[in-house]
Amino acid sequence: MDLSYSPEDEAFRARVTAWLNEHLAEAKRAPRGPVEALRHAKAWQRKMYEAGFVGLAWPTAYGGHDASITQQVILNEELTRAGAPPLVNSVGVSILGPALIQHGSEEQKRRFLPRILTAEEIWCQGFSEPNAGSDLAALRTRAVDDGDAFVVNGQKVWTSLGPIADWCFLLVRTDAEAPKQQGISYLLMDMKSAGVTVKSIRQITGKSHFSELFLEDVRIPKANLVGQKNGGWEIAKATLSFERSGLAGIVELERHLRGLRALAAAAGRLGDPVVRQRLAQLMIETEALKYTGYRVLTQQLRGTPAGPESAVGKLLASELRQRMMDVAMEIEGPFAILGRGNERALARGRWQGLYLDARAYTIGGGTSEVMRNIIAERALGLPRSGAP
Repeated sequence: MDLSYSPEDEAFRARVTAWLNEHLAEAKRAPRGPVEALRHAKAWQRKMYEAGFVGLAWPTAYGGHDASITQQVILNEELTRAGAPPLVNSVGVSILGPALIQHGSEEQKRRFLPRILTAEEIWCQGFSEPNAGSDLAALRTRAVDDGDAFVVNGQKVWTSLGPIADWCFLLVRTDAEAPKQQGISYLLMDMKSAGVTVKSIRQITGKSHFSELFLEDVRIPKANLVGQKNGGWEIAKATLSFERSGLAGIVELERHLRGLRALAAAAGRLGDPVVRQRLAQLMIETEALKYTGYRVLTQQLRGTPAGPESAVGKLLASELRQRMMDVAMEIEGPFAILGRGNERALARGRWQGLYLDARAYTIGGGTSEVMRNIIAERALGLPRSGAP
């Protein structure tokens, strides 16, 4: 992997920075109310797409730009430096889109991919269930073949972006008699379908990014089956590799790192040698995570399945996030007990919310324990957990 920058790459960097200088102030405007906030976030992604900065490495046939990996690296770097807002349709762009490019039908690619890039349709992920989180293959949501459609019944939980999503990519069981990993199919479900009930889950932070999905006799056209019937497990593994690559959240982690330095300065602790050492260690780990993510992205762009590096990236990212928030609380010292709404809270109490939110990252997308098992078995060749 060569991450040196050619003159063409540096010209691209100049174009990105010039565009951000022109448009970023409006993007950072704080809208009032959830409806306006969603409209504002969609407009920002649409503006980025029209400028050629969303789906950079996707094929041009589906709205992308066939850009090089180095240009994707440059874009991520400049978005981080500028403190640009994240994409509202991050689940669609970073997770579903690459999976559809590899496994979707031509009709599915042309129907869904352009609308993912423009945020015209927001996506959520319907994988986890109340009794099938870490053991995803144990899912029990059923899909029965009924002519030109599947009839789906079951429940999903911890569905990120569920409250605002237009579509959901869904794992269902289509063969109850087959071994659990061989009877699963991968469906695309319109969230406005009859029988879909969305219930928001209030988190410890007070926000509701997640939801439960209750599916009762939901009819999903067979045209929305990705790949083959009962062949969804392999596609699910590819999907999770995109989610776990570490790239999806690296821009946010780099932004948090910059924020920690600003917090230390505001608290008068930037000269504290212990704090400086902590910040330096976090910077080292963030860089290691970024380049691990680039290795996974390189594999994906070459069309080869991601190896255990995706599990390494997910494990590193989720635990690094928690360490960052632990350091934030240490920097704040006695002020760490003051959250939003308290006039004496540092940084208006934002780090307290991030600290609580970080607890979920070692669970969602596969627990740290599951990631360590994957690394042990697939990278180190150790026997399966519980094997004699």
